[in-house]
Amino acid sequence: MNLLLTHYIMSKTPKDLFPRLLRLAALAVQGGLSETTRTCGNPSCACHHDPNRRHGPHLYLTFRTREGRSSALYVPCENEPRVRKAVEAWAELWETIVEISHRNREALGGSMRRRRSRSRGSRPHGNA
Repeated sequence: MNLLLTHYIMSKTPKDLFPRLLRLAALAVQGGLSETTRTCGNPSCACHHDPNRRHGPHLYLTFRTREGRSSALYVPCENEPRVRKAVEAWAELWETIVEISHRNREALGGSMRRRRSRSRGSRPHGNA
């Protein structure tokens, strides 16, 4: 994509979306949240005999590593609000990027239609 077209597309994107991208990018963490209950290592603990007495729920941030493997990070209770906010920021960041993409696609399509109509007008009929 040439610089003039890029500038044209970016000029059609509302200016409020770019500051939102920066704000969200500073907070966003890609992943999902999962709550689980566990049995402990003590065989005489009630959690081994009664599923309702398992320990938890414990919160985990689940994600894929750079190598593509599934992984999870335990989230201590005191960090739960911060981690939830980071995952929500990721969702909002993604929605913002998709919105920019939709608008850029519309602008690109309009630019191509205008260019096509100008070039058709300069060609004699019958030439493709």
